Amino acid sequence: MDLSMSIDDGSATLRVAGEVDAHNCDQMGAALDAAADETPLRRLVVDASELEFIDSSGISALLALRERVADGGGHFELRDPTPAVRRVIEITGLLDTFGVA
Repeated sequence: MDLSMSIDDGSATLRVAGEVDAHNCDQMGAALDAAADETPLRRLVVDASELEFIDSSGISALLALRERVADGGGHFELRDPTPAVRRVIEITGLLDTFGVA
């Protein structure tokens, strides 16, 4: 998995590429921790346009990210999931929860 984070005036975009599974999903939380140390986040966008695979651990990690942002009064959005990832999110019934259009 490759991660990159950009922050602009309280809005963060976390780009996730490759595969998210039980072995690496905690890295997304660590990236959010690092971003939150820099500035209070009002919005977190997870760019999943290059995410090839996600398992249940990855879905749980995304839910945890969403909850942390929402608890702080922020907005969470999962942007442009690949067809395979979108299908997993659709099967789990989380399209609306993650703000996937």
